[in-house]
Amino acid sequence: MTWMGARTSSVSGSSLSHPMHEYPFGGVKGAAGSLTAVELAILELLKLGKTNREIAGNLNVTVGTIKWRMNRIFGKLRARNRIEALARARQQMMLASPEPALPPAGPMPEPLRKIELDILSLLKDGLTNREIACSLALTVGTTRWRINQIFGKLQARNRIEALARARQCEWL
Repeated sequence: MTWMGARTSSVSGSSLSHPMHEYPFGGVKGAAGSLTAVELAILELLKLGKTNREIAGNLNVTVGTIKWRMNRIFGKLRARNRIEALARARQQMMLASPEPALPPAGPMPEPLRKIELDILSLLKDGLTNREIACSLALTVGTTRWRINQIFGKLQARNRIEALARARQCEWL
């Protein structure tokens, strides 16, 4: 395995027919179609909004293994985070259904404000807290606080669940 050197990857003992180029940050050029069955299973669980610990429990592996595999998935899909990875997998038709099945949310205590809907829209694009803050002229701390308010109102544990609930309510 040489840096920037071409090689072929083997998955389950068989070589893939396309060359891949490795980069020092762990990304793999040309490997978007070469996700393994385990990596696809991780993406399916990720689509449900599961945490690394929950995914590890479902697949009977360690959290460290899930983190390692997530980094490989990010590299293969050229994604910076979970939301981008899911969006790219959907674009390439790697995931079966686009919407996760979430349990119904209880009554919403209050509707989302315009700023919260704007933040949700930026979350959908996979932006980081810092990028959202710059886009909306907020501080990173205020952005974090607003995102937590969105999680509470949508009864979501993370960004993926919040986006799924927003889609259920047809806000996105």
